[in-house]
Amino acid sequence: MDRSNVRIPCVLMRGGTSKGLIIKDMDLPKDTNLRDEAILKIYGSSKNGQIDGIGGGTSLTSKLGIVGISENYDYDIYYTFGQVSIYENNIDFNVTCGNMASAVGLYAVQEGLVTVKEPYTKVRILNTNTNKIMEVEVPVSQNTPVTEGDYQIDGVSQNGAKINVSFLDPDGAFTGKLFPSGNLIDTMYTQSGKTFNVSILDTGNIVAFVHASAFNLIGPEGEDVINNEEILNEIEELRIAVGIKLGIFKTEQSINPQVDALPKIALVANPENDSVDIIGRYISMGKLHKAFAVSGSIALAAACKIPNTIPNLLVNEPKNNMVVIGHPSGTIPVEIFIDKNESDYSVVKGSIGRTARRIMEGYALVPTSIIEKDGERI
Repeated sequence: MDRSNVRIPCVLMRGGTSKGLIIKDMDLPKDTNLRDEAILKIYGSSKNGQIDGIGGGTSLTSKLGIVGISENYDYDIYYTFGQVSIYENNIDFNVTCGNMASAVGLYAVQEGLVTVKEPYTKVRILNTNTNKIMEVEVPVSQNTPVTEGDYQIDGVSQNGAKINVSFLDPDGAFTGKLFPSGNLIDTMYTQSGKTFNVSILDTGNIVAFVHASAFNLIGPEGEDVINNEEILNEIEELRIAVGIKLGIFKTEQSINPQVDALPKIALVANPENDSVDIIGRYISMGKLHKAFAVSGSIALAAACKIPNTIPNLLVNEPKNNMVVIGHPSGTIPVEIFIDKNESDYSVVKGSIGRTARRIMEGYALVPTSIIEKDGERI
């Protein structure tokens, strides 16, 4: 028997356009520092990338869901999302991920963590990162979750069964307000002396929206253009300025986009045709996101529906409650419900269809020296 390693049960899953491990909290060390050390060992995060672990080497494929069973009648399970750094010994728990929430919902049904109902099992999830409720509707047939189907999401080659992910009352999870600055549009000044107009929303995640033309871009550009060092440096300067304005960063603080994930920046532009309502380019961990983050999509759809924000001034008139976002891999449709109380707006609900798949199950091996002392789990 191998006593040099501890076996930690886990499942590798794809949720939407993201991928990562889902681990039950009871299978991890109770001490959060040791927990994080164990997870980083599993993923292999280091200055040499993730060659010594299961991490996929990109922000999309280095995600984590920690799941626990709830004794609260308001929700079924709780879910803590972690963005695992590729090159740093760090896990960012100050963000959230709607893509991985689809995998967590499917996982909950597969693992018997919720009561199964046909034709859809609605899994109510407390996202501990935001202290907000998500609802994930998993299709079920003969008491078994359905994963095969004809629903297609751009950024994933294989079709699957549609899993609906809804953010309920998501406003102000990180700052307490839908518009953290109190303004629909803010003028930001970066360290190099450039000026940008942005609309900052805190719903799903904190995202600052800026016109692509501010970086001499048209809008539909991809990685080959946007992942240019000069453009990314300008975007990061803007992100830092937004973070300082919101009190997330301090002026003298050293900021690393691989570690300090919020706020996010998204470039927006007029649509090229009637198939989309707005073009979006989402920056994550210092690079262009190959799709558009689900949490960021909620914020962009909300901004499109609220008059006089930067996205609203660019968008094709959204049809009913749907906003279709064009991104590098295709499109993502978002169903958004906005409420207005006098001059204040609030997001009641934002929903996005995803697919998810259980890829591998088993044990991750972690050196005993990391999580045991005197033969006892710490």
